[in-house]
Amino acid sequence: MVAQPLFWLYLLLQFQVFIYATNRIAFHPRFRILEVAWTLFWTSLTLAAQTCATLFLARTWDFSVPGWPAAPLPWRLFTAALALSVTGYWVEFFFWLLFTRKPVESRLLSRKSLDLPPRFKPPLAFLKYLGFENQIYQPEVVEYEVRLPHWPKAFSGLTLAQISDIHYGKYINLDYLRILVEAAQKLKPDLFALTGDFISFKKHVPAMRGLFKRLQAPLGVYALLGNHDYWSDGEGMRRALEQDHIRVLRNEAVFLKRKGKTLALMGVDDLWEGTKNERPILEARGDAKILLAHHPDHFYLAKKSGAHLQISGHCHGGQICFPLWGPLIIPSTKGRKYVEGFVREGDTTLFAHRGIGGYPPIRTYCRPEIVKLILKSEV
Repeated sequence: MVAQPLFWLYLLLQFQVFIYATNRIAFHPRFRILEVAWTLFWTSLTLAAQTCATLFLARTWDFSVPGWPAAPLPWRLFTAALALSVTGYWVEFFFWLLFTRKPVESRLLSRKSLDLPPRFKPPLAFLKYLGFENQIYQPEVVEYEVRLPHWPKAFSGLTLAQISDIHYGKYINLDYLRILVEAAQKLKPDLFALTGDFISFKKHVPAMRGLFKRLQAPLGVYALLGNHDYWSDGEGMRRALEQDHIRVLRNEAVFLKRKGKTLALMGVDDLWEGTKNERPILEARGDAKILLAHHPDHFYLAKKSGAHLQISGHCHGGQICFPLWGPLIIPSTKGRKYVEGFVREGDTTLFAHRGIGGYPPIRTYCRPEIVKLILKSEV
């Protein structure tokens, strides 16, 4: 059986289904169930169901091409549905890639690694013996110039620095975060955007007080709450940020002036756990519009509201990535479309940040980042 090419193709299809199912179910806890328990339960259940199906299938089919017509009808339907569903997923993705997504006029200006003291030793160091490296302590500072369709010339050159998905904890501790905040401040942007998921447990709220106080920008420092903040202590996290004079946006807009023009800086509450109220976003008026949204799946709202740019996090760039395959962890209904970097649909551009931390505390082929964007008008 294992000598049959169809057996390995079958396992690849099942792996794709496992990734698809776990990303949509296992990483989105419901009913106030602890995230770790929910994730372990659904991943184990999915894996057990796939294993049982494979064992029963192997009793009736040897995974050879001539043997498939002789297999019982239910199993032929099962394998056909498996192949069609995975094929449909990739056909839809490549259709989007070729016909829906538009090119983004962006330019990488600099990419600098932060040199950390030797006391920062990544967990799971044994992975390097398997050909992988845990990059959790390999942050980089990246600067991009991006030209936005119909971006007003009055705001051409506006700079924005983004920090996202810190996930404070044992490894992403204050010692480490202070180094990152200091590096972010050196970018000297016009405004800062902190796009959610600061903590994973209520007990971590006190650690956040004062952390971002040193961030200063002419147009201000703005933040969102992410799903992990709400699962932990959303109100406590909001108060901690506001005590440091950081404006937390929850379905509202701030209007900033420059050269007689108005920038509507809009912030929408978390897609999963926040208050659902899109009206303030849709009614916001401005010559330039930026939507801050923790979840990149809010891209539909950015397009609907006429935003020039959406800034998001949440997906961690996939966090655990592999050559050829790409990202594994993508808690998005859009699959890998909005996992990281620039995406444009219509006249609206999305930038998805790779984040800083994550659970488990491992990153492969996906370094943490601090990002500065220089927003330019089209030539």
